[in-house]
Amino acid sequence: MIQKDPIKIAEGFAAELKTVFGDDLQSVILVGSAARGDFISGKSDVNTLVILSPTGMESLEKVNPVLLRWRRQNVSAPHFMTSHSLLRSLDSYPLEILDFKSFHRVIQGPDPLIEISIPHPALRLQIEREARGKLLLLHQALALHANHEKDLAEVLKRSLPAFSAVFQGILELQKLPIPAIRVHLFIQAAPLAGFAPEVFQTIVQMRAGGGPKPGGGEIRALFKNLLREVEHLVAWVDLFQAG
Repeated sequence: MIQKDPIKIAEGFAAELKTVFGDDLQSVILVGSAARGDFISGKSDVNTLVILSPTGMESLEKVNPVLLRWRRQNVSAPHFMTSHSLLRSLDSYPLEILDFKSFHRVIQGPDPLIEISIPHPALRLQIEREARGKLLLLHQALALHANHEKDLAEVLKRSLPAFSAVFQGILELQKLPIPAIRVHLFIQAAPLAGFAPEVFQTIVQMRAGGGPKPGGGEIRALFKNLLREVEHLVAWVDLFQAG
């Protein structure tokens, strides 16, 4: 398989966006796995944050042919925002913007994230909302797929990015640095929020192709362990006082 460099792909994509939008294109920022450092060529998408002027936002339809063409290079549709909407979203989507701020690479234009400060009260609220919502979905999944460990395993693997975002938020609440490596993220967040990191480390291994396989009850046991740890997480964030 030919290894593809996500930075070069993003640079080519940004050049075409500049052709389409001209001066209305303000910044192109590489985010997601390529910026974090765990990009897998052929599997991972190339994700970007694109900052446009208000005029550019009013004419998004003209970029459609470019997006369709670059989709063949695993380029996802960007997060299109204005600099104003980025700032105004801090109280609604602090977890997502924290992820952008923590792991990004400027491809074109100024860096709109460098001066951003994440509001901790809004962050604490979103962490609780995400954790409680994930807990509801996990309980539903266990009830629905209790006798189908292959399905439970897929639910576990799909849940990991959401928990990674939550744990990044926990470290931000404690004003601690956020590691790029997910296993380190869980280890550092665990003692702060009163949960055991081992279950999340096992899910990381599963996403990488290792860990327990369906059959024999291990996946079901892992799933129930995850539920217990998320309960601990919810209890912690419910009591946390964000300054």
